[in-house]
Amino acid sequence: MECVWARRLHLYMFWHLLFAFLFALLLCRLIAANPAMLYVATVTSAGTLMDVDHLLAWNPENLSKLIPTYLWEGLTFSFRTSVYPMILHLWLWPLLLVAAALLFRNRSAHKYLLAGAAGWALHLALDGVLVLL
Repeated sequence: MECVWARRLHLYMFWHLLFAFLFALLLCRLIAANPAMLYVATVTSAGTLMDVDHLLAWNPENLSKLIPTYLWEGLTFSFRTSVYPMILHLWLWPLLLVAAALLFRNRSAHKYLLAGAAGWALHLALDGVLVLL
């Protein structure tokens, strides 16, 4: 039996990449910063790499489903209260990144921790995750 989260992976990967990239550019614009490639890459990767936990429920048949069959396929939205065994799909992790950014606010890692938290939070929002822990 195929896990519903593994089946949804192909539906959202394209849109996660697109929205995370656009979100990174918007954040750079809002803070009036030159969109440094490393910053944009941090937000974008944090907005997509959280789906690596889908490998916990991976089925070889999913390989053929990684690319959406039509452009609008991944634009469905619903709220989710059950994300297990997808441990990276919890709001705890971006909140911990924000806490770490506050601890290291005088270091150069500060902005990248916030970028990671922003991308991760965007991913969870796009997935409709309502689970903190």
